[in-house]
Amino acid sequence: MRKFVLPALAAASVLITGVSGCSNRGSETTQAAAPAESASTEVKIEEVFKGSKTLNGTALSYPEGNPELRLYRVEIPVGGKIPVHTHPAPMLVHVQGFESGDLLNTRVQPDGTEVSTVFKPGESFIEGSAEPHFVQNNSDKPTVVWVMVASVEGMPTTEWDE
Repeated sequence: MRKFVLPALAAASVLITGVSGCSNRGSETTQAAAPAESASTEVKIEEVFKGSKTLNGTALSYPEGNPELRLYRVEIPVGGKIPVHTHPAPMLVHVQGFESGDLLNTRVQPDGTEVSTVFKPGESFIEGSAEPHFVQNNSDKPTVVWVMVASVEGMPTTEWDE
């Protein structure tokens, strides 16, 4: 199963790059066969993010089952919050690089303490499975995040804590 999920995860990362229109890491450029004066035929592929560990430093693991990739656009209004929850499958989260506020991600540790990180527009991170957290927008404009989930058919994306 991992043979199919990992290449699909990489493809989805490229999709997120195109959708979000931002990049902040290494790049490669390919020139299509066209007249030299036409710069519009140049294809650019830029790696925005890659990782193998969650924000808590846990190695990624994928659920068993029929692989399914999901892509979500989430808009959190000014002052908005998504309450404590977990995800049964790993997620790649990208804060849109334009017309977006910051994202405050707070992870609840096993001992009950909280660890918070602010992600600026254009930054990305990995959410692990079964790691409780909440996110909120404390900035002065809506925060837009793109979320790619490496899941399996029939598995919920989010599990809410009570």
